[in-house]
Amino acid sequence: MANNARSPRLRKVLVGVAAAALAAAGAVAIAQQKTFYSWGSSATGTSQYVFVGTVIGMARQHLPGVSFANEAVSGTTQNLDLLSRGEIALAIASPERLHAAVHGQGPYKDKPLPARVMWVMNEQAALLFTKADSGIAGFKDLKGKRVAIGPAGSSNELKNAFLLEAYGYKRKAGSKSDFEDLTTVRLSHPEAANALAEGQIHAAIATQPIPDPSFAELAVKVPLRVAGVDADMFGKVTGVYRWLWPVTVPAGSFKGQDRQIVTLGDPNLIIAHRDNLPEKVAYDLTKAYVEKILPEMAKQTDYLKPYASDRQALAGAWPVPGHPGAIRYFREIGLKIPEPTN
Repeated sequence: MANNARSPRLRKVLVGVAAAALAAAGAVAIAQQKTFYSWGSSATGTSQYVFVGTVIGMARQHLPGVSFANEAVSGTTQNLDLLSRGEIALAIASPERLHAAVHGQGPYKDKPLPARVMWVMNEQAALLFTKADSGIAGFKDLKGKRVAIGPAGSSNELKNAFLLEAYGYKRKAGSKSDFEDLTTVRLSHPEAANALAEGQIHAAIATQPIPDPSFAELAVKVPLRVAGVDADMFGKVTGVYRWLWPVTVPAGSFKGQDRQIVTLGDPNLIIAHRDNLPEKVAYDLTKAYVEKILPEMAKQTDYLKPYASDRQALAGAWPVPGHPGAIRYFREIGLKIPEPTN
């Protein structure tokens, strides 16, 4: 009788154990089915790094079968190198390097990269930051100064060197970013903000989304002067570097900046490897970003508000073709797909 009395309880235990085992097996199976992709952003602490981290965090609830990892990199050049080696599937890139990579030009000669645009992330503005009491009013006052131009190998180093060249500063023979009449320093933007605060440099050029968090934080602690590219220099700058367009920086973007600044800038682009990011994943990610993630991020991030209010801006000037998955989604919602810039 005792054995018979225990049998129902034993059966319940066995059933419970079996159910737990099945649940565990199901969880393992789901985890095994999840696909992982690495996404190259930028240096830790930059707005690009924060952007990718935020998108990844919010994407989890909308793309349960996909997981992304935010990879900190020095900038566009490293992103494109990692993309070409298949170590990442998505990245942030600026237009000039992306165009060269896709068309096999310059350092990418004979090895074109099948990178494609997902969407425009935001616009960047080229700004000069100095201490308010430095006596430096703008780009024309940098002779003999120590100037940070961005991390080594970054698109900032490249474009800001062209900007200085357009202003008449003379490059050293055979150098891409060293000059005879001023000293360039290759620092990340957080490093440059610290160096400026400590007096190790006289000025920093940052072509970044507005407001760049490093210099916005510095402006709260140290009075800064913020200057844009002079309007009478727009033609000269774009004559030596065509990948810049007029950009407006609203008054109050940085503490102490009481006037609107019109300068030059370029877009940050979210890109993906055409073959390593499947069309369905690209479609699902783009749809989730546009419909769910972007509207929420725009509530807290001013530079994203224009894209939340005008979706066509996401398909703005593309230097190369779009990813098939992104294009399919954009066409479904009636956006005009741009012709790539030659």
